[in-house]
Amino acid sequence: MNLKDLMDGIEFEWLTEARVSDIKNITHKAEYIGENDCYICLHTDERGIDNMQKAIQNGASLLIVDKYVKVPYNVPVIKLENIREGYALLAKNYYHKSCDRMKMIAVVGTNGKSTTAYLIWSLLTKNNVMCGLIGTGFYMIGKQRFELNMTTPDPMELHFILNVMENAGVGIVVMEVSSHAIYLKKVCGIRYNIGIFTNLSQDHLDFFGSMDNIEKVKHSFFLDGFAQISIINVDDASGMRLADKLLLPSITYAVDKMADISVGKYELSHEGSRFNVNLFRETTYFESELVGKYNIYNILASLVACKLIGIRINHLITALREIPPLSGRANVYKFNNINYVIDYAHTPDGLQNILVEFKKLTYGKIILVFGAGGDRDKDKRHKMGEVAENLADIVIVTSDNPRSEEPISIMEDISLGIIDKSKLYMIEDRRQAVKKAIELAECYDTIILAGKGSEEYFEKNGKKYPYNDKKTLEELLDTKWK
Repeated sequence: MNLKDLMDGIEFEWLTEARVSDIKNITHKAEYIGENDCYICLHTDERGIDNMQKAIQNGASLLIVDKYVKVPYNVPVIKLENIREGYALLAKNYYHKSCDRMKMIAVVGTNGKSTTAYLIWSLLTKNNVMCGLIGTGFYMIGKQRFELNMTTPDPMELHFILNVMENAGVGIVVMEVSSHAIYLKKVCGIRYNIGIFTNLSQDHLDFFGSMDNIEKVKHSFFLDGFAQISIINVDDASGMRLADKLLLPSITYAVDKMADISVGKYELSHEGSRFNVNLFRETTYFESELVGKYNIYNILASLVACKLIGIRINHLITALREIPPLSGRANVYKFNNINYVIDYAHTPDGLQNILVEFKKLTYGKIILVFGAGGDRDKDKRHKMGEVAENLADIVIVTSDNPRSEEPISIMEDISLGIIDKSKLYMIEDRRQAVKKAIELAECYDTIILAGKGSEEYFEKNGKKYPYNDKKTLEELLDTKWK
């Protein structure tokens, strides 16, 4: 690609006399550098300097840095003021600014991002809109699914996906935008037509240090003008604070408070939810297979976004009835008068939401099986234990992607929040923990498997081993669900 086009709209400074006119590829991974490639040096510490040397040896024809550095070879070097923002803009330019020619929708928040994004994609797809979806662990181009390694991809992968989507005829893209992505400026240069704020609760304190920091990062997406119009949950305290500060156009939604879009009477069951919505001054009755009050919030945000896109309310009513729950999000299965629930809940707030809803719907006991991921926010572990003790009748603490930590150590951290040890079982092997839950269950009980959702693996010591909660249940119960 011509360097002039690649640097379009980006302020930079040459640090060398040497120049280059064309670039073949861009990467921040030195080991992937080839001849005539551009190396983005995201770190200029000792390790970063070593990676620059490796990139040069592998054939890099341009280095981009954010500090003055001495390079012992005659290789062109460009300096940017903000390397991560520059990387995002470079990626956008490299893939011909595809995002500028599609309508973009962002979903920001702690819980509900995946379901809200999935609902918008589903509602639009069912109304014959060619839509793209970038979610946790996957992306969709129309109805084709592809796998991803993270919630919001790095800029080059993100803009590659957006370019492929544009070339496939996608007109609207809905994507989850994580707090890490905002902080690391992965989405700089993308102008979102709609931004949705779902809620804020504890997660990723290991990275951000405090809830105030997490809130500032998530709010910055809206306050810095990434979205032309915002849709904000004002039943959430952080959402209310955001709505009070926001100067750009916004639409508020709520179940318990008065808002621009509000819910009247609602009914919840194991089969789904039914509710009235005051949607743009028109009271409308909706039905959905999605279970729980927290999913009404996800549905509300999705309906507002689709209405802003131009989908008629009667078409939304019909489409919503036909949308099944997202895999691994409050999926309910029945066997011998026992309900089995699989959910991705992995934060104290997420765990509380799923337990509160199913406690209301369960005649018997609530049996909870869960763990916590290793190398992540340790402070939330005992809090999840407290939630489990308060809302579940039987608690089975087990393993959940321990990564480099010892599973039993994570389990013990969780158990610190559980005072009544008489209701607690500690079973490291997750399959055996699920088996124990089945053995303890009686008629009309509900077993909730939380934390892994639809994940197909178990991550330990840098390796991923095949595992899935639903498949484990089917094997242990000798049954098969759709």
